[in-house]
Amino acid sequence: MDFGKVIDRRGTYSTQWDYIEDRFGPGTKSLTPFSISDMDFKSPNEIIETLKEVLAHGVFGYSRWNHSNYKGAIKNWYLKRYKTNIKEEWVVYSPAVIYSISILLEEILKKGEKILTHTPRYDGFNKILSNYNVIDIKLKEVSKGEYETDFEKIEAEFKKGIKAFLLCNPENPVGKVWSEMELRGLIKLCEKYDVYLISDDIHMDISRVEVTPAIKLRERKTIIVSSASKSFNTPALGGSYALIPDEDIRNKFLYLIKEKHALGSPMIMGMLSTITAYNSCEKWLDDLNEYLTANCEYVVKVLDGYKGLKAYVPSGTYLMWIDFKETGISSKDLQKRLIEIGKVAIMSGETYGDPYKIRLNVGCSLEKVKVGIEGIKKAVNM
Repeated sequence: MDFGKVIDRRGTYSTQWDYIEDRFGPGTKSLTPFSISDMDFKSPNEIIETLKEVLAHGVFGYSRWNHSNYKGAIKNWYLKRYKTNIKEEWVVYSPAVIYSISILLEEILKKGEKILTHTPRYDGFNKILSNYNVIDIKLKEVSKGEYETDFEKIEAEFKKGIKAFLLCNPENPVGKVWSEMELRGLIKLCEKYDVYLISDDIHMDISRVEVTPAIKLRERKTIIVSSASKSFNTPALGGSYALIPDEDIRNKFLYLIKEKHALGSPMIMGMLSTITAYNSCEKWLDDLNEYLTANCEYVVKVLDGYKGLKAYVPSGTYLMWIDFKETGISSKDLQKRLIEIGKVAIMSGETYGDPYKIRLNVGCSLEKVKVGIEGIKKAVNM
């Protein structure tokens, strides 16, 4: 796969490329975007060929996900990639990860019960957490790019009564991958205080260190929500899954998705792309990770230390979390400069809970990354 090839995505109804004005305002549609967390790369040829076969067949009726081809592909992926044994019966289909979390919280939390989660955090969490009593734990940057949680504060909040903990592994936007030791510490507290652990692992395959799925360490009251869509760039095909060992929660989840929300039939393209990705595209993923790491290293080489900027290679994801506090520029002013002078659309850290950061998506050709870097340099040079 030639990850350096530039592919024109304009005119394809792309959220990142065609709807820039939705996030950056009127008159910004000509900017080069580094915003939405999808990639500018073609998906693996194996997935494309699978989809061609579906199109050639030409019949697009209702379909099913509850079979060993789908669940077995997920089971085998966790075993070969993460040395984690899961049971096929744990696997349930869902149209989207955020939808899964929303449904799970609806089932697990009663009115007034509290949920704990980290900040800075993915803005999609904020939308589904708005109706709940949310307690934030701030991730502390102990050194450049190294973030730690506060276990003492977590336990203090658990003692007051927390029903669920929402984790993101790797963390979006800071790029932290939770080590096995850290997960064991968190799980120990969840066990002690009888807290559900829901882990959003959608970025798990984009990692530069070893990833441990939480469900490997604890099955009871642990749920993973994930998808092959981030790793293999197929979000528009639809589909995700949850791993729910708890039979009661799993059955309630299935009831809500099938009976209440009428979403029992999966999108066939998403289901088949997941099967193909997990069965046949591991080499492509390894090559992708090499390319993304090189992109991250290039950004650090050029921007770290430039005019007060701080950049690091994240342990996971293709999202760079760049600190501009020492430039002396306000968040509002920097966004204005990025748009008007740099001609780039880059997400403000305020969206995720830190006004002194920007989130740069490097899931693209190095050629495009260089455009983003030059745009940032022009913005801070003003």
